[in-house]
Amino acid sequence: MWTAEAVLACALTLLGRSVSSFPPIEFVTTVPADASPQAEAYVRVNDKRIFLVTTSHHFQVLQRARDKCGDLTSARKLASILIHEETHLRQGTDEATAYTAQLTTLMALGAGIGSPPYTEVVRAMRQALAKPKRKPERIVVLSGTDPPN
Repeated sequence: MWTAEAVLACALTLLGRSVSSFPPIEFVTTVPADASPQAEAYVRVNDKRIFLVTTSHHFQVLQRARDKCGDLTSARKLASILIHEETHLRQGTDEATAYTAQLTTLMALGAGIGSPPYTEVVRAMRQALAKPKRKPERIVVLSGTDPPN
């Protein structure tokens, strides 16, 4: 089983980025009660960290892969999730912008239209954009397969 740091390194390598080029990333094992149970990462208003959920599906697939970075689909999805959350921290809470950055990243990484991760993100984006906006003090931004309730 690979460490959380090794899994993160897989995603960062695909992006051609280092840990220091991102906002701080904190590993967590649980999703907060006010977030979707399927969240793979999230950020909080007035907090400059990305919270990466180590019990999420794609993280676990990479952690349990026989070879380091052994599942390219999961590594691509995790990399795109990091970009989604980074976009929120650097540009605000606009979901359309964050999902566009995530989909663009997936295409650049070779997981474009029709691929499972691209399809998951499009589905999540449609659901997130269809929901009424919450008051800013309650916003929780997610990039898993399900938007917040």
